[in-house]
Amino acid sequence: MKNPWLTLTILIACLSVSAGPVIHRVGIRENLEFLEPGRPERMDLYYPADPRPGEKFPGIVIIHGGGWTGGIRNAEREVNIGSNLARMGYVCISIDYRLGNPANLKKYGKIFPVNIQDCKKAVQWLRKHAAELHLNPARIGSIGGSAGGHLSALLALAGPEAGLEPEAPYPGVDTSVQACVNFYGPMDFPGFRDPSYKVGAGRIGVMGSRPEENRKDWLRMSPIEQIDPKDPPVLQIHAKGDTTVPYRQAVIMKEALDKGGVYNELILLEGYGHVFNLQRWRGKPMPPFVRQRVFAFYDRFLKDLSPAEAAERFAALEAFEKKHPEAAHYGTLPVTGGTIEQIDRSGLTILSPDGKRFSFENAFDLTFEKAIRLPVGRMRDGVPVFVLGDERRDGTIFCREIVFSRWELGRIPGSYGVLRKTADGWALENGKVRRRLILSDRTALYKKVSAAADEVKPGLPLVGLRARDYGDSRKVFYLLFAEKQR
Repeated sequence: MKNPWLTLTILIACLSVSAGPVIHRVGIRENLEFLEPGRPERMDLYYPADPRPGEKFPGIVIIHGGGWTGGIRNAEREVNIGSNLARMGYVCISIDYRLGNPANLKKYGKIFPVNIQDCKKAVQWLRKHAAELHLNPARIGSIGGSAGGHLSALLALAGPEAGLEPEAPYPGVDTSVQACVNFYGPMDFPGFRDPSYKVGAGRIGVMGSRPEENRKDWLRMSPIEQIDPKDPPVLQIHAKGDTTVPYRQAVIMKEALDKGGVYNELILLEGYGHVFNLQRWRGKPMPPFVRQRVFAFYDRFLKDLSPAEAAERFAALEAFEKKHPEAAHYGTLPVTGGTIEQIDRSGLTILSPDGKRFSFENAFDLTFEKAIRLPVGRMRDGVPVFVLGDERRDGTIFCREIVFSRWELGRIPGSYGVLRKTADGWALENGKVRRRLILSDRTALYKKVSAAADEVKPGLPLVGLRARDYGDSRKVFYLLFAEKQR
């Protein structure tokens, strides 16, 4: 299969050797080990794929969110952050860490302090592999969103005196970072300083206790309690519309950092909520200055660049993305409809309904599912579904496909909810919102079942797929196809 990114790679390489700021080609390696042998947690490596002789890059540890109980290293936000930073000359690892999920709580009893110790091990891994990564081991930063923002700050602020250093597998290797970015993470973990941030079952499970039962550990898990004048600089970005983690958490953290003599910056955003990345929130574009401020912060403290030099680099990135829009999207990419045109061990090509071709590599965790056609008469009240179709201005949805599936597990774009039988037909209900469905003789009804790779063949109709878009490569990790109608 031809590489659709070959031309782009050549263009970036040419740009890299020209005068002015270098905009790098993004490399990605998935599903790597970084912890003790046998651990199920993995990491993904993002890196500038075109280093010049002797060039050294700063490193970044990316920590995913998910309330300390869920989430994964290669979700939309983490792919977006890692790809962006690699483009700008940073070596990044996006990591898994031990979660407070039922299986782990049953195994370990609690997840503190092993969750933050896994993050510290990631810093050690970067330093141990600095030479092969073209990494400057004295320049490492951290970044994360929500629970990942909390762990990013704790990683930066909790030094050896906090008693959180891991004993293995890299004994004696420095765990410090030199710059920290916190996206909307809670800084007062137990809510001692901000009672409005209520302690829930998730945090109690992680800690194995309530705050009043083990105050010492809850304070050790709280970044705001770890501040020391020797701490690295901290950038916080929080949205005022955040209903999950109140933005006051960032405000009181800034006050504490100011009082403790630690350089810090705080950006509060109007009109946004929880779980944004460098460029998007719920499909809504973020202000460009959000991405620019993150780059400028790291450029200052990890590359020793001036504000003018950082601004020149960002302008070069925007110019590159304007010239190469196909390489300007970093995150997850959904595709619906079309036909599977070609598939082999390395990837697949999709022919869209309008005749365009999209090529993808295979991700290590590629999952196949098959949509089995059902008669429309099988529709039942109360069934979880996602609906593919055209939403009209009046809120109704003209249905192309209706797929029986738990919408929480839905991996392709669509409108998710529960089918409801109404007096005039059918509706899709999600929370308090109910939208009328318009069915036709072309509406297809499916149920999903697991499928094997050898069932996917050229010519099969595509219901949908999701891919991770790293800018210079796209890797499909989920594909839902339909049996060809006879």
